[in-house]
Amino acid sequence: MSSLQALSRSQLQHMFDLGSKRNANRVLQGIREYTNTKRIGEDVYYLNKRGAELIGGEATIRANSPLEHIVMRNDIYIFYHYPADWKAEARTRWTEGGKEYSIVSDARFTYHDQKYFLEVDITQKMAENKRKIEKYAYLFRVMQRRDEESILLWYTISEVKKKQLEKWCKEYGVPCEVIQKV
Repeated sequence: MSSLQALSRSQLQHMFDLGSKRNANRVLQGIREYTNTKRIGEDVYYLNKRGAELIGGEATIRANSPLEHIVMRNDIYIFYHYPADWKAEARTRWTEGGKEYSIVSDARFTYHDQKYFLEVDITQKMAENKRKIEKYAYLFRVMQRRDEESILLWYTISEVKKKQLEKWCKEYGVPCEVIQKV
């Protein structure tokens, strides 16, 4: 839980093979003194100060932390079978034409020898998403010159946004996959 920051009950149930919802709730009740819980459609668990100290870390979730965003990011971590090189909030830096650029992806990981850059879209304005796609287009051009292929993976909650993101990625020549949360 520490490295992923926050997990929903169903994510914990799946990851740790907790069986039925009833059994999962029983197990999670046993760690209540080490976690805080917030309801976002279902209970979302994250380490409190005591739980973080127990494992030698520090509590990373605050009252204003974007829990829904974190849980959606972790959906992808689970969906792609727990990538060993998973890095949340990953900064990537590169130089093109003598100018330095950087972008922070919601996560970066490798799956089947393919590098993925994840962007989770819940409430982001589409103009900001378009700017991100433009930046990824620069990055992917540099990577292609080094024979490194990458995919921009979007995870969104809206069919309308899904279609627009696919359209913009195609326009900018950015290989992408767009998954809509159901």
